[in-house]
Amino acid sequence: MIREFNITVLGPARAGKTSLLSSIYCQFSQVIGRDSDLEITPVSETDSNLGRHAAQLRTAFDTITQMPLNNADVVEATSIVESNSITKPKERFDLGQKFKNNRGSISKFGFNDIEYRFNLGQKNKKPKVQLVLRDYPGEQLMENPKEVIRRIRECSVTMIAIDTPALMVEGGRSFPWLYHNDRNIPENGKNGSAGMLNIFKEAYKDLNEKKMVLLVPVKCEKWMSDPATASLLLDRLKTGYSQLLDFFASEGMSDNVAVVVTPVETMGNIVYAYMDNKENYSPRFMKGSVVSKFNPRYCDQPLRYILRFILKRFLENQGFWFDWFGNDKPFLKAINDFARGCNSDPNTGLQTNGFTTIQGAQLL
Repeated sequence: MIREFNITVLGPARAGKTSLLSSIYCQFSQVIGRDSDLEITPVSETDSNLGRHAAQLRTAFDTITQMPLNNADVVEATSIVESNSITKPKERFDLGQKFKNNRGSISKFGFNDIEYRFNLGQKNKKPKVQLVLRDYPGEQLMENPKEVIRRIRECSVTMIAIDTPALMVEGGRSFPWLYHNDRNIPENGKNGSAGMLNIFKEAYKDLNEKKMVLLVPVKCEKWMSDPATASLLLDRLKTGYSQLLDFFASEGMSDNVAVVVTPVETMGNIVYAYMDNKENYSPRFMKGSVVSKFNPRYCDQPLRYILRFILKRFLENQGFWFDWFGNDKPFLKAINDFARGCNSDPNTGLQTNGFTTIQGAQLL
């Protein structure tokens, strides 16, 4: 019997959540699958949209110049759909092909999330686990926090896609965190709406189970190219999310919540160049060179941490988790072998620049 494992993906509008999921799927299918005994397959044709989205990412490299790209906008934004009507996706300039939203679930609040389902198992064997990745329209963080809170509470793992240029580029001498606060909403949103801090405070109220939060900087190619700037990214992330991290480290949280920073280069060879208008958040990106190719990096890391977290829960409580895996030792070994490839491993002392386990090493 296949068991579902739900993963929530959060982030502001246009942060790069769908691109992140597309790159994870692409990396696993094309690279990881060759080096491990695991395979991941889409449950239905609609779930294979992530593969098509990855193809859209490649279109950014089709230009014959290093021309600036507007926010690296290649993949269509996840749109809010009202339950009592059918609306078209928001129109905008798009370097790639338009596509319709994937299968979504409509809530009583009138909004939907987009879910992607993938079966995970050993090659040539029946899958054991179904990963359900829930991609939220960024507007829901401010317009529909109750639904987001409910999903986070239900899921063991939450990934937060962080708009890296907004985190790293200062908005001005008087307001150095302007872009980050407006885009990544680490504390409070505009007009008194809930930010990440208040959303997690409500979602993790009276927490009595183990959770993992992955902080995933995307569009981070410029900073991950050098050890010094990768360390700078990590330091600035810790400062920019200090209140949220303090909450995770508080009494009742620190023993139950693992917090990991794992950057992902969803494009590779396309880097942040400059702000087009210093008064507004308007990042421009450029190819590394005229002949640069699509070359994502670190896309395997979130899934490695997720499977490591799952495996640890099984080993701690085999009676409960037996329904997930049974006594399939080869499958457990395949997961363990794959999960050992984490770029930050407190158990072995491995520490790759830009990656870290902030807390909860005992949970991994």
